[in-house]
Amino acid sequence: MDEILIEAQKENNQLLEGMNTIMLSTVSKSGMPNVSYAPSSIDEKNNFYIYISNLSKHSRNLKQISKASIMIIEDEKDSENIFGRKRLTLDVNVENIKRDSPLWKSKIKFLEDKFPDTMSFLVKLTDFNLFKLTPENGLLVYGFGKAFKYDDGDLANPKHINNGGHTKKK
Repeated sequence: MDEILIEAQKENNQLLEGMNTIMLSTVSKSGMPNVSYAPSSIDEKNNFYIYISNLSKHSRNLKQISKASIMIIEDEKDSENIFGRKRLTLDVNVENIKRDSPLWKSKIKFLEDKFPDTMSFLVKLTDFNLFKLTPENGLLVYGFGKAFKYDDGDLANPKHINNGGHTKKK
């Protein structure tokens, strides 16, 4: 693997390992977009899990439209340059996991392990839904001219899409 691709994979892994929340972009049946965030955990197959209330707009949207976009982004205070914040954006398929099913129980445990205090309370609330977000493709950007795409949900094989860098007006 190319040195730049090894570097990209390292940046991707650091973003995923440090992630506690995802930015979540959904759309309603009428086409109205909504952006929000949700605490999240990721499993060994790169599926993301969120547990959110029916009261939220994005929960209703996810039930109606089983596609979304998510982003994990470097904290502003940690960024070398605010215009070049490290970020991973993924198009995802969405599945509402049936409450009390074996998968629901195992992934709720997964979230409880990551967020023990809050999840021990929220898991008792029946107006919450567990959603599985499965990546289809994505884009990793971690600097100017350092953009990489991911295809078919494979977050282990980045492809450099801008090896020529940005252009300037003369």
